Amino acid sequence: MEKLSAKSDHIYLGEAIVKKALAVMIQHNLVKFQASERNNNVAEYTMIHHNVYCLIRYPKYLYMIKRIYGTSEEILLEILLNLGQASASNVIFHSANRLNEANDSEVLSPSALHQSFQRLAQDNFIIRCPKLAENATLLKVPTLEIEEKEKFAVPNVEIEPIARMLKEKATQLGGHCDSEIIWRVNHERFDIELRNVILVNAAARRVDTTAGELYHLILKLWRESSNPDSPVTTPVSYNVIKDAVRKNDSSPILLEHFDHYLRVLYEDSAGLIDRAGDAGGGQFNLDYSKVFENLACASLDSIVLERFGSKALRLFRLTRIQKFMEQDQMQNVAMIPAKEAKMFTYKLLEHNFLQIKELKKGTSNFAPVKSFILYHVELPQVVRTTLEASYKGLFNAMVRQMHDLTENQRLLEKHAMLESMLERLKGDGVPDEEIAELSDTMPPAEKSLVEKIHLMSDNLTLGQTQADETILILESYLKFKSKEL
Repeated sequence: MEKLSAKSDHIYLGEAIVKKALAVMIQHNLVKFQASERNNNVAEYTMIHHNVYCLIRYPKYLYMIKRIYGTSEEILLEILLNLGQASASNVIFHSANRLNEANDSEVLSPSALHQSFQRLAQDNFIIRCPKLAENATLLKVPTLEIEEKEKFAVPNVEIEPIARMLKEKATQLGGHCDSEIIWRVNHERFDIELRNVILVNAAARRVDTTAGELYHLILKLWRESSNPDSPVTTPVSYNVIKDAVRKNDSSPILLEHFDHYLRVLYEDSAGLIDRAGDAGGGQFNLDYSKVFENLACASLDSIVLERFGSKALRLFRLTRIQKFMEQDQMQNVAMIPAKEAKMFTYKLLEHNFLQIKELKKGTSNFAPVKSFILYHVELPQVVRTTLEASYKGLFNAMVRQMHDLTENQRLLEKHAMLESMLERLKGDGVPDEEIAELSDTMPPAEKSLVEKIHLMSDNLTLGQTQADETILILESYLKFKSKEL
């Protein structure tokens, strides 16, 4: 209580409001609590930064689940995201209500949704929340725990009471058998899937879509046989990969040219596939640390090119490859005039894309000490700096988009109402002359402004998506780099 009071005084909110806010954030997996080390009777609350950031990825989560499974699983996930934490019966009930509202003619059976819920749990996209420990009631700050084998085990759900409540048009489920078994979205599993999407897209860009399809199949094999957090996957043999391609009937071209595509992927400099041995026709694995280092370098190269130009990129890339270089050596090898080379070098140094290392060499006890200044790229440090800039850029894009939409809210609502009315009149068979006359009630200047706002909003949304992809690449590099050390 003392913690809450202090926090309330600091942000000028009442204790009741702070409690409610904490409860909402805990419900949505944004905050966790634990007993203080200094006083076991006081709870300390910690923000889960990664889960907060993942709020902007929710649309990607929904699109991914719809693409992999279908509409039912998408609705289940959307309901769970809206509730934060909920029991399987509660999620199924609300999802069935949502689907029944969309299809007024028939009432959906919740048993099909129960099967969809099981598929999501089986593939680890949703996970159980920890439950109260046995001695939790004896403590002022309860502890939560869960066994590994229970994390993805779906309990038995009573379908008949849910179906009866749906027929009665109830809005709340009430008491049910699994009310104490609570589920949430597993962000770590979605991170793995988003990471794999980046790798598949990289394979498709470097070769073609068929190579991307092959790489997608190999990633599935690696995921089934390896720990997703391991820097290097377990090797998979040539024969196992070819069997998987045979079972996949969607691409006969892939089976016909399988050897060629596999060879192109493991010989490619991006390091998407590494050959680990020759047993079983060849053993292939994936070095996450290596491939995300290459992707991070490609992202940094693109950023340097956009901010400073091609000559700065040449100096940056040359220094990264050569490890350590002097100023004269850099300008000679890069074939850039001395004045420009110095200017670009100092710009890169100023923005932390280059670092310097000073080496001192004394010729004798009486002669002055001679210093050598070497430029180099400390990649983890550069990635952290770029990651911070990416967060800021993403935030700025979100704030600007929100500002534009809020400032022009009335105009956008007016335009949306007019468009809705015109669509309805077209469906009713109203003559085109009357529709055109109604459309002209909005001045051309306002229409032009609406188009400009929509275009800017679309560009800002695209920028947020690209920034999020860059952030995921850079975070993945740092994650696997730290496991390597």
